[in-house]
Amino acid sequence: MLSQSVERYLDALYGLHLEGEPIRTTAIAKSLDLSPASVTEMVQRLATEGYLDYERYHGVRLTPKGIAAATDVLRRRRLLQVFLINVLGLDMDLAREEAQRIEYAISPEVEDRLCALLGNPQTSPGEEDDIPLCPRAPEDCPHCQQQALVPMTAMAVGHRGIIRALLEADMGSVALSRLGLDIGVEFQVLRSTGTSVVLSIDGNRARLGWDVAQRVVVKQID
Repeated sequence: MLSQSVERYLDALYGLHLEGEPIRTTAIAKSLDLSPASVTEMVQRLATEGYLDYERYHGVRLTPKGIAAATDVLRRRRLLQVFLINVLGLDMDLAREEAQRIEYAISPEVEDRLCALLGNPQTSPGEEDDIPLCPRAPEDCPHCQQQALVPMTAMAVGHRGIIRALLEADMGSVALSRLGLDIGVEFQVLRSTGTSVVLSIDGNRARLGWDVAQRVVVKQID
């Protein structure tokens, strides 16, 4: 695991990274309420470790490795927010505050179990952006296996299931919603051919291409 200080930097850098311009060390210092000198020292360290591209006087950019690490921090925080709001009943502001306090303390094992417990949620209450997607397919996650989460394509004809997650944000959530498919929706498999899956949803039929159905994570309920 990364140290708390490194994760704090990556978290702040990711927020600045979304603005699209090279990130100035002064902006990082302001975001973290630290001195420019200490920020420069950490930036150089993160660049050496491959998380940043850094050129003096020209700002910094997150590398793919840095973006992956930063989105993992964000994913952990958003999962905690879902848990604190939906399970413990905290209000949104308190949940955000507590999640920021806790996020650096939980291990990858706890994060995986939290994800499985919550059904691999895609959104966090009150947030404009989705929860960053889990990098693993359900068959590669032992905690998803404990929850009996599988790709839709693994279900046999006649069985019923409930949608728990969409593995890719660009799958076309709007298009899927038009078919009646969304997180929490129950369905029955009418036909599965290896090229497509035909479902019954509230008496209506919906057809998904095989490649899309493979990325819909479901829990079989009978």
